[in-house]
Amino acid sequence: MGGQRAEGRGQRAEGRGQIREVRFQIGGLVLAAVLMAGVGLAPAADEIIDRVLAVAGGYLIMHSDVMAARDLGLVSPGNASDPTREVLSRLIDRALVLAEVDRYAPPEPAADLVDRAVQAVRDRFATPQAMVLAMARVGMDDTHLRETLRQDLRIRAYYDQRFTVAPPGDEELGRYYREHPDTFTRNGALASFADVRQDIIQTILADRRRTLADEWIAGLRRRADIVDRYSSSVGK
Repeated sequence: MGGQRAEGRGQRAEGRGQIREVRFQIGGLVLAAVLMAGVGLAPAADEIIDRVLAVAGGYLIMHSDVMAARDLGLVSPGNASDPTREVLSRLIDRALVLAEVDRYAPPEPAADLVDRAVQAVRDRFATPQAMVLAMARVGMDDTHLRETLRQDLRIRAYYDQRFTVAPPGDEELGRYYREHPDTFTRNGALASFADVRQDIIQTILADRRRTLADEWIAGLRRRADIVDRYSSSVGK
């Protein structure tokens, strides 16, 4: 049994390597075609016009990927003056992180976690039909959405393994509570410290992990070969 599992893991790892190699080769060919041709063949009436915006970590990032991440709420641009630029930058970071995740292969997320992630996306839409239309606009199907969310969960598991941080002490928890009263005000009333203690702990831990992750990703960007073809004049 143990030997079979080890062999299975080796096969999966080999498969991931082959997929990444093929993805990179295809990405290079597509990008080369885009760079040389500039303008492709006219699409059929029912096809979605798409273009390469970036290549990072062996992953192609298409304009439709940016639209999908934005319109389905997978990546929030916040108050960025150029939402497309912001989402693309986040997807470039995600691609670099995924390349690292593929190297270290954290445990696969349980199917029920992926199901809950899919449901969370559905809950962002007023009706099921609204979600169907949004997915159709960006050329995404259920399988693609589920795979995207599975990869997001793999990234989260990798972060939990890589970025371990010390829990905050009582003094820090109390200070955070006092300095962020708006965060803990519900229906016009400030929640008690005891009621929000766990929320504060999770928030502080998440902030610490995010700081470490941002520094790590900056290092990945410095070492990576990134092709970024986005222009704000044509990318929105």
